[in-house]
Amino acid sequence: MDLNLLKQHSPCAWEIPAQGKMRVPGMIYASKELVLAMDHKVYEQAVNVAMLPGIVDASYVMPDAHWGYGFPIGGVAAFDADAGGVVSAGGVGFDVSCGVRCLHTGLRREHIMTVQRALAETLFERIPAGLGSTGAIRLNSAQMDAMLSGGAKWAVGRGWGTSADLERVEEHGQMLHAKP
Repeated sequence: MDLNLLKQHSPCAWEIPAQGKMRVPGMIYASKELVLAMDHKVYEQAVNVAMLPGIVDASYVMPDAHWGYGFPIGGVAAFDADAGGVVSAGGVGFDVSCGVRCLHTGLRREHIMTVQRALAETLFERIPAGLGSTGAIRLNSAQMDAMLSGGAKWAVGRGWGTSADLERVEEHGQMLHAKP
């Protein structure tokens, strides 16, 4: 990525100034070396996301970003539904079913503002992240095949979700021709 297109705020914070049809600026959080290693398509996609209706604050790019399908992989954006905001499949991870989803909690912003730090810490402690062998779920080969072909329906069947969750994911959580 061309650093001349960016305004550096700190060693790891770079702004894509709002221009043209951008509603908000873009913000890249990465070291100079990581930004230089990013494909120019990441820049283009961050700019495109910044043009979407209802976008709030900025189009964010994380240090591991690479170009994706509409959004950069490693892109983050929030949208205000009352301002014409959108939900973009490219922004919630659909190509490899990476598990990033829209979650409906029933909570309102005012309910969590006073406990947001504790909430973030609890989510970090309880949601597995990354690869490793420390997860609580152990599957043998047959169970793994059942999970891969059953998708989110398999998880809901074990009490790890609700049928309403299946309404919020593509293919209702199970790809028709999935064959492990």
